[in-house]
Amino acid sequence: MFARSAKHADPVRRRRRFGRMRAPARGFILGYILFALTVLGIVVAVLTRINDAEAETKWVADGTVRVRDNLQNIRVQVLTCSALLGSAEGSGDIMFPPQKTSSTPTPLNELVCPQGSLPAIGLFNGSAGVFLPTPPQGFSPYVYVNTYDTAPAGQAAAVYVETTVSSPPGAAVLNRIARSAAGPDTVVSAANGVTTLRYYLAKRDGT
Repeated sequence: MFARSAKHADPVRRRRRFGRMRAPARGFILGYILFALTVLGIVVAVLTRINDAEAETKWVADGTVRVRDNLQNIRVQVLTCSALLGSAEGSGDIMFPPQKTSSTPTPLNELVCPQGSLPAIGLFNGSAGVFLPTPPQGFSPYVYVNTYDTAPAGQAAAVYVETTVSSPPGAAVLNRIARSAAGPDTVVSAANGVTTLRYYLAKRDGT
C-alpha cells in the first residue's frame, strides 16, 4: 500500500483550514449587508421627511386659502345684515348684528340678523342661503364678537371674528393670512402654545 501524501493525511485539519478561509468571507458579506441596510434606512428616512414636508406645505397652502375664503364670506354676510339694520333704523348708519349674549362670543351658527317685528334670520344656518363656514381641522369654530354698537362713546370697541389653533402648521396658516392682509384688520397673537386670529370688521380706538 502506498502511503498517503501529506496534503491528504489529515482531513480534519483540512476542513478546519477551509473553515478559517471562509470565515473572513462570511464576515465581509455580513458587514456589507448591514451597511446596505443602514444606507437603505437612511434613504427611507430622508424620503419620509421630504414627503412629510411636502404634505405639510400643501396643508398650509390649502388651509390658508380656506380660512381666507371663510373670513371673506363671513364679512359679506355680516355686512349685508348691517346694511339692512341701518336701513330699518332709517339713519343709513352701519349697525352690526348683536351678540347673542353680551358677556360671551357668539358661535356663528347662533348669529342672527334682527328683522324688527319679523323673526330673526340665522346668518349661517341656511336660512339666508348661507351655511356655517368651517375652518380646517384643528382650528376652533369661528366666533363673533360685537362691542361696537354697545360700548359707550369714546371707549374702545370692535366687531370681529375669531379662531384659534394650537399646532405649528395651523399657526403658519394664520400668520400667512395676517402677512397678506391689507391694513390692520387681521391680527394674530400667540400665548401658551395657542395662536389666535382676530379678523376685524370694524374697530374704534378709545380716546
